[in-house]
Amino acid sequence: MAATRPRPIVHLIGNAHIDPVWLWRWQEGFAETKATFRSALDRMRETSDYVFTASSAALYAWVESSDPAMFREIQARVAEGRWAIVGGWWIEPDCNLPAGESLVRQGLYGQRYFREKFGRVCSVGYCVDSFGHAGSLPKILSGCRLGAYVFMRPQEHENAAIPALAFRWAGDDGTQVTAVRIPRSYGASTGDHLQESIAGSVALAAGTGLGAQTFAFYGVGNHGGGPTRQLLAQIASWQQQGT
Repeated sequence: MAATRPRPIVHLIGNAHIDPVWLWRWQEGFAETKATFRSALDRMRETSDYVFTASSAALYAWVESSDPAMFREIQARVAEGRWAIVGGWWIEPDCNLPAGESLVRQGLYGQRYFREKFGRVCSVGYCVDSFGHAGSLPKILSGCRLGAYVFMRPQEHENAAIPALAFRWAGDDGTQVTAVRIPRSYGASTGDHLQESIAGSVALAAGTGLGAQTFAFYGVGNHGGGPTRQLLAQIASWQQQGT
């Protein structure tokens, strides 16, 4: 009799990728950051097991300077384990054109800020929308105390040679970090989109060492927004149904 395949365990990562100055002035990015962070905090009040993930020290500094009360809420949620600070850098940058010293400074100022304001540094690098990643990055990430790196591009259809989901990335000097490529998208914004993302992730994991465990990212992103009430309600429904 063939062995029964274990039921997959899918870790859902609620997040909101924000490009603060992509196709808009910084004032719009500032407003979107505050709206997104406010929404994340409000959803935590409504949903007891919801965890939110966000990068970029610059965004937190904007909130700290403009809304100290909201910033204190975020600090409390970080301490509680409900808000995950990631990235360790000042902002999510392009990772091809900047000089290495520029990226090192990202880590210096970003990690210093997180340590001063939250009592901890980040351990996971996070540039989910950069369109490339220099071969020197593992050494830079490791020097910034970031032992893992989360990215999305290039996606599978753009570079099938990159291992699916998770692998050890060795930089041009041999330094290694654990690299995680987000399948499908960091921004599943509806239940249908999230279901597609989960199915794709489970299928990819079946052919890797991850086995029965995999992950999917969800939440309105790129211009911020984060997980919505509808998404959280859909996830709760799946959990109750055991699906």
